[in-house]
Amino acid sequence: MRPLKLKIAGLNSFVEEQIIDFEVLTEKGLFGIFGPTGSGKSTIIDAITLSMYGKIPRNSRDFINTQSTSMSLTYQFEIGVDGARKRYIVERNVKRDEKSGGYKTTLARLREIGESGERVLAEKDREVQQKIVDLIGLTAEDFTRSVVLPQGKFSEFLKLTGKERRDMLERIFGLEKYGSRLLIKIRDVKREKNNSLNEVIAKLSQHEGVTKEALEDLKKKFEILKEEEKTLKEQKDKLDKEREKLKGVWEKQQELNEFLQKKELLDRKLKEIEDKKEKLKKAEKALSVKPYIDSLVETEKKLILNQKDVEKYSKELEEALQLLEKVEKEYEASLKEKEEKIPLIIEKEERLKRAFKLRDEIKKINSEREKLVKEYKDLKKQIDGIEREIKALSDSIDIAKKSLSEKEKRINEIKVDSNKREKIFAAFEIQKEFERKDKEKKEKEKRILELKELIGKQQKDIEKIDNLLKRKEKEIQEVDNNIKNLEMQKPPTNEDLLNLQKSLERKRVEILELKEKEKLKNEAENNLKEILKIKEEINDEIKEIEEKLKNKNNSLEEVKKDIEELVKNNMAGELAEGLKEGVPCPVCGSIHHVRLAQKVEEDLIKEKQEIKANLEKDIMDYQSKLFKLKGELSGIEVKEEMYKKEYDKLWDILKDINLLKLEEELSKMESLFIQGKEKLEKWNKSKEGLETLIKKLKEEKASLDVEHTRLKESINKDISLLKEFESSLEAISITYSELEGQLRISREELGVSDFKEKVEEINQKEREIEGLRNEIENFKNTIEELTNKKEILANNLNTLSIRKGQIEEIGKEKSKNLREMQQEFDSLSEGRDIEEYLKEIQYNKEKIIKMESVLKETLEKARKDKQNIESKKISALESRDLLNNMFREQSEKLENALLEKGFKDKKEALEYLLDSENIKKIEEEIKNFENEYVSVNKSIDRLKEVLKGQKINEEEWNQLEESIKGLEQVLNEKRKQIGATEKAISDMQENLQKVEEFTKQKKKLERVVDILSELDNLFQGNKFVDFIASKQLKYITFTASKRLKEISRGRYALEIDSENNFVMRDDFNGGVRRSVDTLSGGETFLTSLSLALALSSHIQLKGRAPLEFFFLDEGFGSLDAELLDIVMTSLERLKKDKMVVGIISHVEELKDRVPVKLIVTPPAASGEGSKVRIEYT
Repeated sequence: MRPLKLKIAGLNSFVEEQIIDFEVLTEKGLFGIFGPTGSGKSTIIDAITLSMYGKIPRNSRDFINTQSTSMSLTYQFEIGVDGARKRYIVERNVKRDEKSGGYKTTLARLREIGESGERVLAEKDREVQQKIVDLIGLTAEDFTRSVVLPQGKFSEFLKLTGKERRDMLERIFGLEKYGSRLLIKIRDVKREKNNSLNEVIAKLSQHEGVTKEALEDLKKKFEILKEEEKTLKEQKDKLDKEREKLKGVWEKQQELNEFLQKKELLDRKLKEIEDKKEKLKKAEKALSVKPYIDSLVETEKKLILNQKDVEKYSKELEEALQLLEKVEKEYEASLKEKEEKIPLIIEKEERLKRAFKLRDEIKKINSEREKLVKEYKDLKKQIDGIEREIKALSDSIDIAKKSLSEKEKRINEIKVDSNKREKIFAAFEIQKEFERKDKEKKEKEKRILELKELIGKQQKDIEKIDNLLKRKEKEIQEVDNNIKNLEMQKPPTNEDLLNLQKSLERKRVEILELKEKEKLKNEAENNLKEILKIKEEINDEIKEIEEKLKNKNNSLEEVKKDIEELVKNNMAGELAEGLKEGVPCPVCGSIHHVRLAQKVEEDLIKEKQEIKANLEKDIMDYQSKLFKLKGELSGIEVKEEMYKKEYDKLWDILKDINLLKLEEELSKMESLFIQGKEKLEKWNKSKEGLETLIKKLKEEKASLDVEHTRLKESINKDISLLKEFESSLEAISITYSELEGQLRISREELGVSDFKEKVEEINQKEREIEGLRNEIENFKNTIEELTNKKEILANNLNTLSIRKGQIEEIGKEKSKNLREMQQEFDSLSEGRDIEEYLKEIQYNKEKIIKMESVLKETLEKARKDKQNIESKKISALESRDLLNNMFREQSEKLENALLEKGFKDKKEALEYLLDSENIKKIEEEIKNFENEYVSVNKSIDRLKEVLKGQKINEEEWNQLEESIKGLEQVLNEKRKQIGATEKAISDMQENLQKVEEFTKQKKKLERVVDILSELDNLFQGNKFVDFIASKQLKYITFTASKRLKEISRGRYALEIDSENNFVMRDDFNGGVRRSVDTLSGGETFLTSLSLALALSSHIQLKGRAPLEFFFLDEGFGSLDAELLDIVMTSLERLKKDKMVVGIISHVEELKDRVPVKLIVTPPAASGEGSKVRIEYT
């Protein structure tokens, strides 16, 4: 990552926007940022950190300039990845909340600049921060520690220890994936695999009983069911054929009954149809008269309406004349008023408009005057506040100067001689090494003793395991012999039992079929007897009906003869009534009429005709019954033949079969099957128990073998470790003796018994001196800042006083103008409210104009209305004459039409009138009836011809249907059983495949879970992260030590101890190692600088962009001239490593050592903020 451009506005001492071009600054590889204390040098680093992460290293809350309400930052940087370079711009705007006093981010945006244009990567505060971390691989804290070393932070990474350093290294080098994340991932996978294993075990438990033997049982059962289905299907086919024979007779018989019922209904409807024919003739005549009636009625209506119109228009004309006269008078009066009053109203309106303008100007001047008064009060308040603040600043400066003098005096009092300090610190390192070796020696001795005890215990455990292994082998041999013996006593197999079961099923089916046939034979015998009985009854009934039918036919012939005789007599009587004496008879020609025939009474003929009709009806009923009985008889005879054949067939089948003997054989076979099944179950249970036992014993033996091997390997490992510890103890003892001698000499020479206490005392004094120096620096900065502030306040006070005088002059001028305008306004408004006054005038003006306009329109309308009414009245009178003539002509035409069609009057014609739709409906009904009547009679004749006396009883037909239905239900049930068995076979085959697959999965998952358990134990406690972090730390320490040796001209080197803490080695003092806590301020700066440069040169997180720049913020004040020269030479060499280094300082000696520098000018007393400019050396 390399900075390109930074824009700052409103941050700390920066007010106006300042642009820093880093491309110019960094072109030489080394640059400096210079300026006096408080000028805003460190704010530049704060701006970079704040723009990317939304916070600054110094955690300051008040970072927006007091003269600004908001802060804006734009930072452009470049990242090199895989040989390509990408540019990014991050923008951040923060606004001060006036109410709460806090800050609110109003803009946070990260953009990528590519060849095709810009692309927004993030647009929210948190999103921008996270995207920055993703791009450069550093959090805000890591960025501060590794890329930017701000004031007061130089030694922070150097002095980090334990968990804090490990956490930082874990983040910097992306080791999270090898620590807690990897352990969590291992445990997640382990949990997932355990769940999968449990699922597989659960699935296997759901498939208990799924075996190849069970599959074979199902297949055999399937074959038996198929045989049973075949037998049932043959029986059903036989009944279906019988049903097919009788189906035609039954359907034709049903069809004939339906047509007979229809004929009966049609006969009842004959009279109704004749009436409708007569009604239709009358309706057709009435329809021809209807147009004359309609015309006359319409003319009558028009005459009535016309009379009403004449009366209405006469009345309206009278009213219109009265209104016209009234409106003409009102309009003349309104026109006169308009011509006199309107000019006066317009003049008043103009005066009031001028008053409105004056009022607005008065309001404006009053508003300006009030603002001036408010500004005057605010200025006075600010002036008083600034005067108080200047006095307070003067007091603070005096106090700071006094404190500065006291701090400098204290430094001189507690300063320690540097030569003596180095000897004490060297002796302290020897004392620490001696104590560490003493502790290490005791730990080794303790560990050797523990190992010896452990080896002895493990050897005893091996002896115990050897004894257990021998016992397990003996138990396994015994169980194996028992299994062999059991195999020799094996009972009938599952296959034998299945064959027996199949024979049993066949026997059961055979017996059931025979019982069913016996039952059918008995039923056929009973049915045959019942049929013969019914046949006899029908024959008797036929004979009885035939006798009755014969008697009825004889009676009918006699009645017919009587009717013919009566009709002849009646005709002779009617002829005799018309004969006159002397007139020839039309029959015999005689002119004398003796013994004339008498006319027969009509009632007698009707009575005979009724008797004839009743006899014909009875004959038809008897014929129908006779036809029905003969049909039934035919059906009975068919059944008789059918039942006889069925009985004979079943008798032939059953005559030589002994059912009782067959049932005894079945019972014996069932007993043999149950005994065989029990023996096999008992044998399987015994074998399963022995197999489970031998499996358990083998697993126990395998577990003991593993433990035996593990103990042997552990003993060999512990013996090897014991030898290493003994050898290490010998070397530690030699070093221990040497260090003890060196420590004794140092104590005698320096007169110090405990170097640790002495070092702590010196460190305490140096820390106090370092603190006092920082406080002195802070006091100097404070005095400078307070002085600058005091000057700024004085300038502000002068500016405010000038403005106060200006406001007083402007106020006097405005008061004068206000009085003059008010006098003119009062004259124009006449002491009234001008809005109300103007509204009143405008209302009167509009009222007069509107009244004249409305009356004018009303007058014109009244004249037009009068003309229209006159025209309508004349038209209505002409129409009345025309309508009267029409009415007379139409009345005459209607009377002629009624006479022609045979109607007495209009009322009678209307009573018979039907509309065309109803006429069409009646015609259609008559036509349909006649067609249906002919069709039904033809159908009856046709069906009688087809049946030729055949008939089937409904009960017999239903019985046949139910027999077929019952057999079909049994067959369907059997097919369901076949389907279920077939599905069970398919499911069993599928489940067998699943069981095999689940068994394979189980073995595979068990192996994976074992491996994951071992990994879980290995990765606990971040051991792997510690290992990798220590390797990375050694690499960084090596690079930092090399640079430190160069800076210190070969004197100092940086190492890490056994606990991975930093140690300084002094090669000019016999290679004595010192803790970083004992380093002086200058030594701490050089060591921290070397370590920070090493980190910046080598960090590359997760394959992301390398870091290409480094900022040093202060720290140079603690170096002497020689060390400063060495440090600068080392920094200049970084250019060759493609690393840009920026120095931030107020030390003047550094200015000439950097090729390019950014000069920061502090804020001016006038209120301007810090300014920047670039200079070349």
